[in-house]
Formats: sequence, C-alpha cells, structure tokens
Amino acid sequence: MKFCAVVVIAPDDLEQAAIEKAKKAGASGITILTGRGIGDENRKTFLGLTFEGSQSVLLMVVAKQLSQPILKAMRDVLVDDGNSRGIAFSMGIDHLTGIEMSQVMKFEQHMHDLDEEN
Repeated sequence: MKFCAVVVIAPDDLEQAAIEKAKKAGASGITILTGRGIGDENRKTFLGLTFEGSQSVLLMVVAKQLSQPILKAMRDVLVDDGNSRGIAFSMGIDHLTGIEMSQVMKFEQHMHDLDEEN
C-alpha cells in the first residue's frame, strides 16, 4: 500500500471543521500543531503591539487513494466565495515506519467501503 502525507494549514477558527471533514473523507489520525505565518501583507499592529493570528497545522498520513478526497474536502473548508483562508497539499511518502497494522486495516476498509458506494 502506498501512502501520502496530507498537510493542512488553516486559521484556528477553521481547525475543527477541517478535522471533521478530513475524518469524513477517510483520515483516521491527525496530528495537530500550532503555527504562525507571515504573508505578503503588512502585519497588523495595535498600540505598538504586533498581532499575528495563530494557525493550525494538521498532518495526516493516509493511503494514497485517500489524499484526493481529503484535499477536496479541505477546499470546502478553506475556500469561501473564491477567497482562500488556508492551504492544503499532499506529498508522496517513499519510506514509512511505525504505522500500526490497525491503521492499515482501517485504510483498506475505508477503500473497500468507497468501492461499494460507487
């Protein structure tokens, strides 16, 4: 079975929606990190203090076939009326260790369920 890493960077207020959509699309485990980002716009200041909104970074290792459905689900969360509030991407994984067989079985069951739906 081939695997992909799916990375989602979203504002904190979209974290729960992204998690729910990713799970519904087949992600069985998600690592959540807190991050800060710098875009091309100027940083906002208030009384001389710089405001930087925090972001959630969601990391998922999934079966390669699940990466596209998860990315499509993330588009539903992150893009509103043509405006994007985050980014999501996938990367292939050449080598992997430490994944439990129960996770592999969940991926295989999810893929089987998707095949039966179609």
